[in-house]
Amino acid sequence: MAEEARKPTLRQSDRSTARWVAAALPGLALVSVAVMMFILFGVLDAIHFGSIRDFFTPDPLAAGGVLALVGGAEGVTLSIVIVAVVFGIQTTSSRYSPRIIGIFTRNPLNALVLSFALASILYTFLVRSEVKAGYVPMWSVGVAEVLALINFAILLPYVSYIFEVMRAETLVDSIMRRARRKLRASTSTRHTRSNRTALMTSIAQVTDIAFGSIQLGDMPMGVLTIDFLGRFLAEDYMKLRKDLSADWFQVGHAELPGASDQIVAEVNRARTWFAYTIMSSFVDMVGLTPVHRKEAVHAIAVATRDVGISAIRVGDSEVAELCVRFFNTYLRAAINRSAPTFASGIMNEYRRFAMGALVWRPDLAIEAAAHLLRYGRRFDEAGMPATLGAAAEDVADLAIEARNRDAQVSLQLARLLLRNLLDLSPNARPIGLNGMFKGVAKLTFWAMASDQKDIARVLVEGIAAAPPDFVDAALDRMESMQNGLFWEVNERVIAFDWVEKPLRDEIPRLRAALRRAKATGNGLLVELEQAPTVAPDLVAPSPAAAPVAAPAKAAPANPEPAD
Repeated sequence: MAEEARKPTLRQSDRSTARWVAAALPGLALVSVAVMMFILFGVLDAIHFGSIRDFFTPDPLAAGGVLALVGGAEGVTLSIVIVAVVFGIQTTSSRYSPRIIGIFTRNPLNALVLSFALASILYTFLVRSEVKAGYVPMWSVGVAEVLALINFAILLPYVSYIFEVMRAETLVDSIMRRARRKLRASTSTRHTRSNRTALMTSIAQVTDIAFGSIQLGDMPMGVLTIDFLGRFLAEDYMKLRKDLSADWFQVGHAELPGASDQIVAEVNRARTWFAYTIMSSFVDMVGLTPVHRKEAVHAIAVATRDVGISAIRVGDSEVAELCVRFFNTYLRAAINRSAPTFASGIMNEYRRFAMGALVWRPDLAIEAAAHLLRYGRRFDEAGMPATLGAAAEDVADLAIEARNRDAQVSLQLARLLLRNLLDLSPNARPIGLNGMFKGVAKLTFWAMASDQKDIARVLVEGIAAAPPDFVDAALDRMESMQNGLFWEVNERVIAFDWVEKPLRDEIPRLRAALRRAKATGNGLLVELEQAPTVAPDLVAPSPAAAPVAAPAKAAPANPEPAD
């Protein structure tokens, strides 16, 4: 595992070395050609002189002229270096954030190049004072010329380096390397606060680049930056979180500007301020992203899913539950912006997060499913009914996936779908209601085909309680549809009423089962009373919470949150 983790770093180091070699070659080639031509033509000229040594030995007048020329040329080199640095700082800071200036000022290579050019010029001035009317300090003059050649040799590579550093990809990579160092240093009891401050500065710089990229329409860079932040949380922070001291997790309004007293108290209790800070910036990015650029929002959902699954695996229930709350916040932001295109990617990753939670936290998977349906209904109420069908299908897929891991979870999710279908059936919009029924029907067909009798019984009895005209029309459409492709190009590829051939063969069996259920009556009310609901918000868990791996029970009932 350690070698696997080192592979990306080694590949990145190899690419960095290759870039440096490629950048240095033009400068070395320029100096080499100049020196070669000087030696070649100098030897040819020296044939007509007394000796080659005398030809290359300057007199005091020539030495003084050479040193003056060398000093002037080094001054020009220094001015080019300063212009390149100032241009890089100005361009990068105006594009992203003034906080990027710190990257240039802390860069040791910038200080080294500037110091070397200044030292060469100063040395040349001092050597010029040693030249007398009848004396030339040959060693000193030679060193001054060598320093001038070195300045010329590093000029092109350095300018190339500056333009490479200006690229956002390079900036983010260097910032995140520094953030990892500061995070590792924070595990030590020494300088905890200063390391935490430096870490937050690095995170702020990366989020500034993300915001700037989204505002400028540079979505590939925005997606890359979000991916960096998500992997830093999931792969670096979650592994080292248990090694951080209690003092590191205590913050105030200075670390969370604009947060309420409740938020500060909650993150201090749960020790989640760092994850909260980064995912709060994700919420801001969702609000900033244009509706037609959904790739950034999808990257945010993927990052949150990875953080949540990583938290579950290491046994951190607080961060895992925080991810659920942020998934819900992303969906709320999508509703407020009337952006159903955002909801599709968010719901898909929310479902994948719930699937990842099935083994360790089945209660969290059920809670995520309840939230999916809840926000699907909110989309329906806001005039975006197709999203409700997507939420129902996601929950149906989750129930199918859960069967091989926890049969009781599948049964609870089936009850949850039925409860929402029957709540909607009196007055829901046709598209939303049809989408909800499609999810229930798909799960029913699967249960009948897989001989899952307990789930099939609950679903059949629930469908029998729905309006019969609506059920018959929906089953007719599913049975008659022969083309699974949706007739528009949007978030959907599969048509609303399409059911795969093996499952479509179960429709006659379902019709017969519905007739029997209506004739014999059913215990549907008893079943639906056992349907899971979402736990109340903002209730602090007891200090002696159950371990993460313990089997979960259904959460208590909860009123709908205020919209």
